[in-house]
Amino acid sequence: MKKPNQRSAEIAYRVKRTAEITGLKSNTVYKIIRGDRENEEVLTTYMELWERDKVLLSEVKKLVPFN
Repeated sequence: MKKPNQRSAEIAYRVKRTAEITGLKSNTVYKIIRGDRENEEVLTTYMELWERDKVLLSEVKKLVPFN
């Protein structure tokens, strides 16, 4: 049984930011991430945003007690 495609708000936000930074459309950024097209600059920008989000989330988790 195949899992239905679900929209991820986190990924959509990151794709939108990448598109704004690189000057491309969101659809093009999705194609590059999927591997349908090649563009190192876009992929690097996307991955840097992902890393920054990951670091930010870990720092927030340290500050906010979830107990």
